[in-house]
Amino acid sequence: MSGPPIHCLLDCLAHLVRNRTDMDPRPIYMGVWNAPFIASEDGFSYYSEEIDPDLDLRRFEQLYGTCLTRWLEPEWEKEQKFSRMVAELSETGDSVFVIALVDLYYMPHSAICYGLKHMPHMLIVELGQEGSLRVVDPFFNWEGEITRSVLYEAFTCEGLSSGITLRLDKASEPGSILAGEAFRMHLDMETSPLIMGVDDYLRHIENGTPNYTAAKLYASIGQVGVIAKRWKGLGEVARYFADTGGGDGAPVLEMLDQLLVKWENIVLVIVRLGVLGNHAKLTDARAKLAKLAELERDIRGALWRLFEQWEAAGHERAV
Repeated sequence: MSGPPIHCLLDCLAHLVRNRTDMDPRPIYMGVWNAPFIASEDGFSYYSEEIDPDLDLRRFEQLYGTCLTRWLEPEWEKEQKFSRMVAELSETGDSVFVIALVDLYYMPHSAICYGLKHMPHMLIVELGQEGSLRVVDPFFNWEGEITRSVLYEAFTCEGLSSGITLRLDKASEPGSILAGEAFRMHLDMETSPLIMGVDDYLRHIENGTPNYTAAKLYASIGQVGVIAKRWKGLGEVARYFADTGGGDGAPVLEMLDQLLVKWENIVLVIVRLGVLGNHAKLTDARAKLAKLAELERDIRGALWRLFEQWEAAGHERAV
């Protein structure tokens, strides 16, 4: 059982917590809506060597305790990295799991990337029967066997590599005080970084800034879509507070649905801009982004009020 696709690494962690323990995985998504990405004249990217790969792991361990091990060294050759993963897999069991970075270009289950484009992605790797290998991909809601040669080819992506072992026997569910402090740390009322980034790029196009083009923005629209999925983390956290505090999460979830629909409308404008090169809709697109920013702030405000109800229900803040 998997939740909605939000963030490939966090989805792997949430899948394992949800299906292999009695713990609630939803606090994992606290702050995912502000997860870093790259915005430049070349467009947008959800991955980069500039993004701290340990940030999400540190956040997870702040909530669930010290239970993760990163076992790859960047300077290792691919053969050494793959051998280390095989060794880690030999130690897996009912409470020990391996999560690895792959290149979706080589993964047949990814219809949007297989044989088409190189994209890094995190998924769970398991030992199957008689030494076979299986992968579980919560983000794409797929699992199945994979040959060792395919996994070797897919392992690592364009200089990026990551291998993580999760030991759930060392994890513990975050208490209400810890969850509350994490939420306070990660929720702010500032405009969404993604909305600001796209609006800024459109402004550069509108002003004729060199090297900012509709074609580049259009070329990165797939990655913009991956980043936008992180908004769904607001919904997971709203459900967590509603279910554990007795509040009503419906206002947040209804506004979130509106946000995602309105966002798709803006994406269509960007696609038309990239394909047709018609700049006439730029002003309209930026106006829609401004409205979207207002809606997103309303969602954060409603989520904050839900959190306050959660605290009032007995989940007091630490003094």
